[in-house]
Amino acid sequence: MTNGDRVSIQYRDFWDVPRIFLATYRGQLFLFDCPFDEEVEDYPQVYHVFAMPPVAEQELAGSWVDLSDKALSYLGDVPLDGVLFDPSKRKTIDPTVLDELMARKAVAG
Repeated sequence: MTNGDRVSIQYRDFWDVPRIFLATYRGQLFLFDCPFDEEVEDYPQVYHVFAMPPVAEQELAGSWVDLSDKALSYLGDVPLDGVLFDPSKRKTIDPTVLDELMARKAVAG
């Protein structure tokens, strides 16, 4: 869902920014995942981004820890500061990062 020129997100786990969130843009569901790194005891500074199949609401009711296992494909990493959130960092993102990911995927084939 878009909100003007913004894309609505649904998230779990918030530490400074959402650490895992879903966004639907141009008919495609995307998962941005930034899991806690136990080795360094901190969050990485990148999101791992995946193209996802449709996900049922009941699947989202539980833990999202293994949600990336359902991915159609891995699209790459995006630095946290490459995702432009709304002021609350909880509602929307700027779609530019999604356009860039889709263009990268199209070039890669």
